[in-house]
Amino acid sequence: MKKTKLTEEKAKILLRRYFESRKVEKRDSQGNPIVNKMGETVLEARPATVTGMVLALGLCGREELEAITDKKTKALIDRALLKIEEEAEEKLFSKDCFNGAKLFLSVNFPRWSGESVAETGTASLGVCSVWAE
Repeated sequence: MKKTKLTEEKAKILLRRYFESRKVEKRDSQGNPIVNKMGETVLEARPATVTGMVLALGLCGREELEAITDKKTKALIDRALLKIEEEAEEKLFSKDCFNGAKLFLSVNFPRWSGESVAETGTASLGVCSVWAE
């Protein structure tokens, strides 16, 4: 099986499609779409995940995601990871979602794991290193 290269343009399209797919119709208990007073279907956001993003990009795992070397594609992916991280960070302020958000962040983003700089050997924020250049 021939592996296709993930270009910046292809990644941009796939990431946009993935984040748009997270908006779904809100439904009532009978499964009917909920509409507002204007007759428009109400949308609700489903949480974006790193695994979902990897699958949307057509990759086989995080290792493939982390192995991307093209600077522009990597910067685009770093930005998408920040968006996912931001959504989870916002849930830290919710009493109902705090523990789940904390676990999600610690598993998916190294700087949230609670390890000290001495243990990891890095003081980096973990993403967007390309932007600093």
